[in-house]
Amino acid sequence: MPAVAGRNFSNGDAAIGVGLIVALIAVFLPWYSASFNCTGATSFGCGAFNTSVGALSGWAGWLFFIAVLVGLALFVLRTFVPTVQLPTMPQPDAVLFLILGIFLAVMAVLYLVTYGGASGSGPGYSVGPSFGLFIGLIAGIIVAVGGFLKRSEPQAVTSAYGAPGTGPTYGGGTPPPPPTA
Repeated sequence: MPAVAGRNFSNGDAAIGVGLIVALIAVFLPWYSASFNCTGATSFGCGAFNTSVGALSGWAGWLFFIAVLVGLALFVLRTFVPTVQLPTMPQPDAVLFLILGIFLAVMAVLYLVTYGGASGSGPGYSVGPSFGLFIGLIAGIIVAVGGFLKRSEPQAVTSAYGAPGTGPTYGGGTPPPPPTA
């Protein structure tokens, strides 16, 4: 079990943390690239042209990015900030991270199909998906695997807002007096 910031992580936590960080980095790597190299002489000159775009050039990439930010926020709050109490989630954290990882992988595949699916090459040109897309896809799978591994761990203690004993206390721990009419 790796230890970070004085806390021992399970294999599921490590996979989720590393997967989310790698996914965040992958957003800013090239997800689609094109290159053109002119080798013959023309009256307009000749040269090379290379370009690439990251995840934020398509709607699926934006959804991927937003999901990564939400996952990182949940992971950091649950792991490194124990004093912040989040409301009770509809599912355990393991299921949430499993769903998040699957969502990331699906968004990467949708980006590939909708934007990066057009590929081709020929003499002097190459167009198609780039390495950042595949790193993002793998990172999403790693987050899903981390959520799957985490399902056997105990859930972090949370409290529902408005539950008895969870609200603010006044004075010596007694509730405020009722309003008078």
